[in-house]
Amino acid sequence: AWVILALIVLLIGVVQLTDFLPGACRGLDASAKAHGADAKLPPASSLTELINSNPHGSIVIICVNGRPSVQTWRALRRGMSRIGARRGLGLIRGASMVVIGVVDARPGSAVFKMGVQEVEVRLKRGQEIGETGVVAPREIVAKSIGDSEGIGRAVISVGGTWLSPNKVGVNVAVIDGTGRCIRRGSFG
Repeated sequence: AWVILALIVLLIGVVQLTDFLPGACRGLDASAKAHGADAKLPPASSLTELINSNPHGSIVIICVNGRPSVQTWRALRRGMSRIGARRGLGLIRGASMVVIGVVDARPGSAVFKMGVQEVEVRLKRGQEIGETGVVAPREIVAKSIGDSEGIGRAVISVGGTWLSPNKVGVNVAVIDGTGRCIRRGSFG
């Protein structure tokens, strides 16, 4: 049974990767133009920049839901090491994931939760963010609802203020030590 399950997972991965082979990339150029600087969704390449360009000690809140593209997932993995997320991070496509980390924190110190459907992390004001040594400046709620029903939602709120772009894919909000939102974005 395990062998059959492994073969199915491998086959699904191969099918998804073939979507990004050169012959199948015709739609990516149109997508990149549609998600340019003036659009609501930035290109996937700026996801790494969004995570990496924040000052030391900034708090990064990430909710993953739905099925982000392979490009977006790779960009996310590159940025995660900067906020204390564990190495070797993987995701089952369609699952939900929440990561709350701190810029320049040691690997493995961030809050990480993943599940098949709904995942929620709630930090009270003054509660330590994982093992980063940094405390939440205000209440942080990060909730990700996967797309098991064909939809995906993300909720990111800090001190009762809604910060989530609430798009399918990867939603990111960055706050400073006072709880003020520095940046946010959504990536498909």
